[in-house]
Amino acid sequence: MESSYRYADAATANAYPLDVVAQSPWQSSDGKLHVTFAIPACPKAHIIVPSLAIDSMPYQYRCSLAVAGERWSLEPVPSRPPAKTTAKSGTAKAPWISTHIDCYHTETDIEASELTIHLDQANVPSRYLVTVSIRPLEIDPGFIEATPVVLAPPPPLSQKQGPKEIRQRICSPTALAMALQHREPSIEWLDVVDKCLDKATNMYGSWPMAVYCAAAYQRLGAVEVLTSWTPIVQVLDAGVPVVASIRFGTGALPGSPMDSTGGHLVTVYGIENDRVLVNDPAASDVDSVPRRYPLQAFADAWFRYRGAAYILTA
Repeated sequence: MESSYRYADAATANAYPLDVVAQSPWQSSDGKLHVTFAIPACPKAHIIVPSLAIDSMPYQYRCSLAVAGERWSLEPVPSRPPAKTTAKSGTAKAPWISTHIDCYHTETDIEASELTIHLDQANVPSRYLVTVSIRPLEIDPGFIEATPVVLAPPPPLSQKQGPKEIRQRICSPTALAMALQHREPSIEWLDVVDKCLDKATNMYGSWPMAVYCAAAYQRLGAVEVLTSWTPIVQVLDAGVPVVASIRFGTGALPGSPMDSTGGHLVTVYGIENDRVLVNDPAASDVDSVPRRYPLQAFADAWFRYRGAAYILTA
């Protein structure tokens, strides 16, 4: 199963590089707004990723997934310190769902469900992008081909040049900053890093916090989980770099500054012949941030597991 649900106001729908339904999905209850998505039956070993961006800063929202009378909730975005274990309401009869910082995983086949995004405000925002993205947790990408498209390189940033105490943990905000600076070079890198910190976990790699941070710069965006180059080419054709979440085993991504990784984020800005053009924040200095990775190896590192991406409006 692979599905995406996207709603936005007309202006944001026009600016988002992927297909969006330009209508208001908001409902009101007890003076607060919410959006509910009806999700059909979903097989085991799938990932479900909700995402929200609005233009009314600051804002806070939370997500809940209801299956057969039980409800699983993720931490609010932005989160509230200190860290705590996310609890689910109702009486557990089966381990159907596992909750993660950014998403849900289906642990068994589940019947039709409802995912609700609860926004902690009463007034409908003038600009919004609300999405739910679903795909198998792991796939075999198989042989990969992609249409060539190349953007101007984003300004290179190396996370290794950041503050010593956090430099190993800031690939996500650094990759996001490069995507933002592609259009607005004046955006301060370490300001983006500060805005991406998830206070409940003390982590900088929270997917929803990256989207929240981008909204602070009036760039609405979403977390999407993808399985092929087709939507990526569509985004690049719109002039927008893509932040890709990758993972790979020892020696599996030739030319990488890392031998292996269980999770890393990079900025993709082009496809040329059999190479993917990437700004990799793990490089030791800015001169070595631009990389040209083999298309097949990079596709395997990206699409095999989760396939997550940050996608911004043009």
